[in-house]
Amino acid sequence: MDHAPMVTLLGVDGSQHPLMAKGALGNIWLRKGAKGLDMPPFDVQVDEYPARDGEYPRAARGLAREIFLPLTIYGKTRPELVAAKRRLLRALPPTQMFGRMARLVVAEVKEDGEYEPQREIEVYYSGGLEGDEGSENGLMWAKFGLVLRSTDPFFRSLQDTVVDFLTVEDQVPFYPPEGEPFVSPDGESGGFKVSPPPRFTNEVTVINEGDVAVKPTWHLVGPISEPFSLVRAATVFSPEQVLSINGLALDVGETATLVTTPGKVRLTTSAGSNVTWSALAPNPDFWYLDPGENQITVVGLSEDPGAISLSYRTKYLGM
Repeated sequence: MDHAPMVTLLGVDGSQHPLMAKGALGNIWLRKGAKGLDMPPFDVQVDEYPARDGEYPRAARGLAREIFLPLTIYGKTRPELVAAKRRLLRALPPTQMFGRMARLVVAEVKEDGEYEPQREIEVYYSGGLEGDEGSENGLMWAKFGLVLRSTDPFFRSLQDTVVDFLTVEDQVPFYPPEGEPFVSPDGESGGFKVSPPPRFTNEVTVINEGDVAVKPTWHLVGPISEPFSLVRAATVFSPEQVLSINGLALDVGETATLVTTPGKVRLTTSAGSNVTWSALAPNPDFWYLDPGENQITVVGLSEDPGAISLSYRTKYLGM
């Protein structure tokens, strides 16, 4: 069985460059020897004790990772080789105009031969596109040791996970039991049935299937007119965390979005205006969704809001 992973480079110009996959065809091939696709480096800040053994850890953070990809570009002729190389060159430079970088998309193979869900990491060109050229078996080739860097050291899923604060009652069979009429004769007995719609619940369980704690984005729909709190119960990694929202008022149908991602924190409404920090408690605790099970509760609302949901992007230590 072919257990080669899938590795694809998505360029800033929208191009796709398959580097490795089962049965993949193309002008660019990833050779053995790739590095930097597993655990990222970490920086741990410590204090040394003046009169005791050892040291005291104060903080830890993942560092930007470096990825090394040994590549070979093939062409039946030199013009074909040069064209393939130039397509790769255009795919790599970070594009400030569009605010995006290239992405490396990977997927490992499962035991049944199918691919796992894909993971991606944003990268930019650091060096290595200076190599050797030659020919073999009627093909022109050029070999490079492509070096990429990522500003975020973690791989992530390609799409957000969305969790709604909804509960669904037991589904009622649509078709009536055998022997009962399809259409109810009195509106109560027999006949087809329709399950009730989902209803708001103030407590959900979120399973973070990744390796890394992540901060969610909240999506709120009015009516909301009183202070409330978003509470994450204690996990195996950290104690209970509470985010209090004191001054947010939403009429029926109005929406608000609270982004808690570090460096991108903002609270906006459907009116398009930024909500001031006075809507949040002093020194708000933008807590994490830890890996594994997280019990989340909305506390303080006396009436059901239009809707509440959270979204997050799952993160992984490696491919």
